[in-house]
Amino acid sequence: MIVVKIELWPHGNESKAREIGRCNIWNDGTGTKERGNYKAELKHAGIYYGKEGNWKTGGVKDHRRNLSPYHLVYSAIKNCLWKSK
Repeated sequence: MIVVKIELWPHGNESKAREIGRCNIWNDGTGTKERGNYKAELKHAGIYYGKEGNWKTGGVKDHRRNLSPYHLVYSAIKNCLWKSK
């Protein structure tokens, strides 16, 4: 599982960091050695951080595993935010 945490560091002070968002991405168990399929969830963020459940869900199909993990994170967040209903 890939966990992407969004932290706020007031005035750049890491000792006062607080999490304000989170994205979880995990392999759904299908795919091949070269390409994978993933599910993703965006937790509630900002003023809603800590609220039970997920804000948005989605996934990534046919992701090339040889790409940087940033590509997977980008695709997962994009697909959660703008998936068609």
